[in-house]
Amino acid sequence: MTNAETQLAGYFAKYEPATAKLGKALRAKLRARLPGLFEIVYMYENQNALVISYSPTERGYEGVCSISLYPRSVKLGFGKGAQLSKSDPNKLLQGQGKTVRYVELNSVADFDRAEIEALIADAVKLAKLRLDPNAKGAVIIKAEEQKQRARRATKAARPAAKRRAKVSPKREDMKR
Repeated sequence: MTNAETQLAGYFAKYEPATAKLGKALRAKLRARLPGLFEIVYMYENQNALVISYSPTERGYEGVCSISLYPRSVKLGFGKGAQLSKSDPNKLLQGQGKTVRYVELNSVADFDRAEIEALIADAVKLAKLRLDPNAKGAVIIKAEEQKQRARRATKAARPAAKRRAKVSPKREDMKR
C-alpha cells in the first residue's frame, strides 16, 4: 500500500464501519467507472467530512464526480451538477449551490441504478472527457495541505494585528 493509500485508509477508519464500507465500495466503483482520473482527497475536520474528487487534473474543484462521507450519510457529488440538473428527468440531484449537486446514496445498489449511471455519463460528456480504460489514476492527498494553509492564514493574521497596534500610536503622534 502506498503512503497515500495508507493515509486514505486512516481517514476511512474514522467513520462507522457501515459508512466506511459503503465509501470504500463506492470508491472502487468510481475508480472502475472513471479510469485514469486523479483521486483528490480532502479531509474537512470541521465538518467531519471526507471528500474524494475524481478529476482529470490535480485540482479537485475540476472534478467530474466526488464521494463525500459524513457521519450519517454518503453522497455522490457532481461538479457541474447545476448544469446536469437540467437533464435530470428523475429529479435525483439535490442541493442549491451555484454549481455542485449531489445524490445521497444508502447502499452500493443505489450506485448501480440506471439513473445514476446516466448522470455519471452526462457528467463525463459535459466535461468533454475521453476515458482510457487502461489509464491509471493517482491518489493525491490534499488534507495536510489544507491544515498547513489554515495555519499559515492564522499566523499571517496575528502579525497584521500587531502591526496595526504599533502603527496607531505613531499616527496619533503625527496628528498632534
